[in-house]
Amino acid sequence: VMEKLKGIRKNFKKGKKLNKRFHSLPFRKLQEMVEYKARLQGVKVVYVNPKNTSKTCHRCGYVTRTDGREYRCPKCSMVYNRDLNSSINIARALTRDTGRG
Repeated sequence: VMEKLKGIRKNFKKGKKLNKRFHSLPFRKLQEMVEYKARLQGVKVVYVNPKNTSKTCHRCGYVTRTDGREYRCPKCSMVYNRDLNSSINIARALTRDTGRG
């Protein structure tokens, strides 16, 4: 499962040096390589909508801003690694969007 990254570069404004590094990353090429390798192994790749996957608490569903490497939910007080929290939300989006589990 991967996020649909269409438009990822559109709203990224973080300063000249960081912008240059970010915009030089070949996101689509990386996704194509993962798809290619997955097909070789008979694994299907599914894309999900990335909206709020990093801002939503995987425990209670509360949406808030994120800052730093930890996700802190002000509603249920859960503290979790931000990337792991997003990954759980992406996996849930797959089951919600496709009915698979």
